[in-house]
Amino acid sequence: MDNKDLLIRNVAVVVIGRNEAARLQSTLQAVLMAGVPLIYVDSQSKDNSVELARSLDVEVLTLSEDKPVNASRARNEGARALISKFPQLSCIQFLDGDTVLNADWLATAFMYMESNPSVGFVCGQLREKDRDENIYRRLCDMEWRWEATKDAEPCRIGGMGMMRLSAYVSSSGYDESLIAGADPELYARLAKAGWALHVLQDAMGIHDSGMQSFQQWWTRNLKSGFGFANGQSTGAWGRERRSAILWGGFIPLSLIIITMLMSSWALLLLLVYPLNVYRIWISPAKKGFSQNDRWLYASACMASKVSQFMGIVKYYWRNYMKQTASVIQYK
Repeated sequence: MDNKDLLIRNVAVVVIGRNEAARLQSTLQAVLMAGVPLIYVDSQSKDNSVELARSLDVEVLTLSEDKPVNASRARNEGARALISKFPQLSCIQFLDGDTVLNADWLATAFMYMESNPSVGFVCGQLREKDRDENIYRRLCDMEWRWEATKDAEPCRIGGMGMMRLSAYVSSSGYDESLIAGADPELYARLAKAGWALHVLQDAMGIHDSGMQSFQQWWTRNLKSGFGFANGQSTGAWGRERRSAILWGGFIPLSLIIITMLMSSWALLLLLVYPLNVYRIWISPAKKGFSQNDRWLYASACMASKVSQFMGIVKYYWRNYMKQTASVIQYK
């Protein structure tokens, strides 16, 4: 059996999406070129995503409305469908409908898994499409670039990558009650069970965030904050959650109170924000980028704390009001 037959026999791809018709065709066509089993799971799209996928002869699974619709459920249902149809599978690549896989990635990831039986999940490097079109795409491009490591922290890698099927099954998959932060929650359980999480330097694909406005960027970070709060029960996102609460909530609210009760001179304490921007800029973070990009990244890190804090507040408010959590979309 040659390498291509081995890949087709052992690897399948779950693509998930919601209203991604503008990007979905390229995503599906790239997977179809690899010839591996593929399923597209649609989360109640209002556009023609389902029709587009079917026109490419891709198997489509549309999530019903009898349970909450989210990425976790979409990935689980897609994986279960593939496992049932192809019981010989050993790995599943999870992919979002806005990302085009590199032509060599599936083979690279699978052979890496074969050579490293202790690895439960592996991902590579993503690049943002048209990254210089605006600052929001540039920020996404920097966010997607991870340091290659054989000891990845669950919170430092994204939701797309190849997962060993035995690791996925033994962990019971994604927690479908989580509408944000489900990826690091699963990775944390995998790591606790002894599986390694590796990040490769190899190119995994091209991501298309579709980011065009400040409002989209703000909502995306609000969703991140919601995920930080979501992960508290499992210990995930602890540092990020504390940072958002400190810089996005505690410090600005304290300054407002101090200024109202004492003196407007207290506003000088706002200088801690540019000082922290400088600290991030001179840190090792994103050293591979230009100085201008690193200034942008450092500034965005601080500016995002407010929206992340609001996402945390949103999470606890929903819990307090016993509201059903719905998907937070930025596009």
